[in-house]
Amino acid sequence: MTPRTIWLYLHLALGLGWIAVLAFSAKQESAISLDPLQVGQMLLLAGWLPSTALAAWQVEHRRWKDLLLSDCLAAGVIVAVACTIYLPLFFFQVVCFVPFALLPRGCITNAMIILWGKLKRK
Repeated sequence: MTPRTIWLYLHLALGLGWIAVLAFSAKQESAISLDPLQVGQMLLLAGWLPSTALAAWQVEHRRWKDLLLSDCLAAGVIVAVACTIYLPLFFFQVVCFVPFALLPRGCITNAMIILWGKLKRK
């Protein structure tokens, strides 16, 4: 496996893991009327799948400045789409998109790869 492939898989897995955390924590929220499976499916289809293009772009542009700016831009786009286009589809469940969007997956993935490389050298 190449380092780029590892980076991409880690980035996508981080997004899936964050979806699982948000889906199961939505059960405790009183305003959310969906079960965790429905919240997870909503975030997977409407948030994670469109962000795979960002992951493919970020794997080629892994400088910190590029990652930070693209993470911020993606967060803004996901929140804007959730508050406009997704609002009629998901009603008040769009609140789940905000924490999904705010996780800087590109920066976290890069930090994890760097830390893994340092630990591997020891």
